[in-house]
Amino acid sequence: MTLDDRKWAVFQLTGEGGLFSIRATSTGIDGIRLKDGTDNSVPYVTRTETNNGIARFVSSDNLVYGEDAGNCITIGLDTQTAYWQPMRFVTGQNIQILRSEKLNYYSAQFLTVILRQQMKSKFNWGGNGATLGRLKKLRIMLPIDESGEPDYQFMEDYIRELMDRKYKQYKVYAQKKMAVLEEERYVNRGGVERPVK
Repeated sequence: MTLDDRKWAVFQLTGEGGLFSIRATSTGIDGIRLKDGTDNSVPYVTRTETNNGIARFVSSDNLVYGEDAGNCITIGLDTQTAYWQPMRFVTGQNIQILRSEKLNYYSAQFLTVILRQQMKSKFNWGGNGATLGRLKKLRIMLPIDESGEPDYQFMEDYIRELMDRKYKQYKVYAQKKMAVLEEERYVNRGGVERPVK
């Protein structure tokens, strides 16, 4: 599967006729207000550009501030970040939530790359940042199916194929590394196999 053999079209991201619903986060907790606990199992999503937007994991005690359900894309306004969130989470400030019934793990991997590229080219830190109003006007190009609608099945299949290819490459790499390590182990023991303790 290639991206070049597909027809593409421009779509409104949100708003009337848009592909996604958008809203501000339900939480928006400042990091200094977070409660410490023993479980630390709830993702705290911020505008960071690393770790899928997760700054750290926090106690479920923080759910008293509210929570957002998973299966959505979080948008960091000032940083123009976009990440798929698979499970419930709490957030820092200036996070917007995109939702669609068409969204799943695979389509989200495809869409977040496009969103990040589009936002980086349109918005920047400071006077022209990604605000809710600007996001509602944002248009993105997506591959289309025969009826001219976004081809979510292609997006899923493309990501699945890419991940499968990467997995196979890694498996070959790991097998070669293991063979080298086994050879080094054999040589380092004078050519005699000894039980590993």
